[in-house]
Amino acid sequence: MQPATQLQESSEQVSIPLNKGNRILLMFKKNRKKIIVVLILIVAVLGAVQALNSQQRGILVSTAEVTKTDFEQNVFATGKLEVKDKAEFNADSNTVVTDVLVQVGEKVSKGQVILRTDDSNLAIENARNKLACAELKAKLISAESNLRLYQQQYELARKEYEEAETLFAGGAISLKEKEEAARKLSELEEKLMVERDVNIPLYKEQLAQAELVYSESQKKLQKTTIVSPIDGVILSLPVKKGQEVNTGTLLALIGNPDNLQIETGINEVDAALLAVGNKVEISSRALLSEPLLGTVEYISPMAEMVTTSQGEQSQVKIRINVDAAQGTEQLKPGYNVNLKIIVNQKEEALVIPLEALVEKEGKSSVYVVGADGIVQEREVETGLSNELFVEILSGLEVGEQVILNPDELIKDGVKVVVTNAASG
Repeated sequence: MQPATQLQESSEQVSIPLNKGNRILLMFKKNRKKIIVVLILIVAVLGAVQALNSQQRGILVSTAEVTKTDFEQNVFATGKLEVKDKAEFNADSNTVVTDVLVQVGEKVSKGQVILRTDDSNLAIENARNKLACAELKAKLISAESNLRLYQQQYELARKEYEEAETLFAGGAISLKEKEEAARKLSELEEKLMVERDVNIPLYKEQLAQAELVYSESQKKLQKTTIVSPIDGVILSLPVKKGQEVNTGTLLALIGNPDNLQIETGINEVDAALLAVGNKVEISSRALLSEPLLGTVEYISPMAEMVTTSQGEQSQVKIRINVDAAQGTEQLKPGYNVNLKIIVNQKEEALVIPLEALVEKEGKSSVYVVGADGIVQEREVETGLSNELFVEILSGLEVGEQVILNPDELIKDGVKVVVTNAASG
């Protein structure tokens, strides 16, 4: 490192010649702020001149032609295909699968046995319940028979007592004989009341309860043999022979894959447009041909809150029936599908692109380009709309050009130059 004195001496020996370039640099440093302001003013002036020239030539715009076409108002949604006609079987108790007679994917007929579960305990219970019913029926029959007998005996004893009263009054029998006739009548009356008012109602009640228990045990016993209630296909069979299962375990799922439906949720705004009977176009990546057709067959009368990717949302559940006549072999239950629900259709509707429509103060308007390039702001009345177009009921005519996505420069009376006119 050199001493400071040496550095000073060295620096004093350096001299910079003030040539033309250096003079300009020094001038710029001294007047930098003034130069920047001047440059800004120059740019502003040039911009103003350019804008003026642009206005004189015309503002560049893109337009679309007002056209007439067949118009649809649609609601779009997604859903999942599921079997419409299906039967699900679950274990009613802890049991063991004793026989599995089919495989997943196998076609089955109505009444065909699918599988069986252990019925030994249920069979014993069912026999016990059946015996209880038989015993109570016997008691009831006996009580009803006793009632008829006691009624006959009571009527006879009543007549004997009336005769005894008459004979006693005439001195033909003793008081003891009269009292014996009264005692006999009282005993029969008591027996009659016991059977009529106590035993028979009790046995009837007990028999009704026993028959209910027996009926339930019969149903449980019958359910140990799973029988298909429809013609269909085994969709799920998650158990095997010898497997122990708990109450509620899925044993088998049977359905007809030819009869499909779609259940999905529609936001409350779109749901207000729907009606039962609306036609639906169903598309999927699995479909290699034209979309399948369906029909809205159910709309829930109330909305419910669901969690979506956008957060909590109010949705209305709908169900769509897939027309089986067109063939659904390409589709499988569980496939995700896209839905286009046609809520309105109109032939030869006057339409423009949505991006041409301007909403101001509750009114709709468009900017029409005349043959001379001059813009006319025009109020319009709208009708149906979809994701791309809007129907015009009044205010426009076929063939007129409307400006797309007009900005703040577009006003009534300004001149424009159409760069890419497009038909609607």
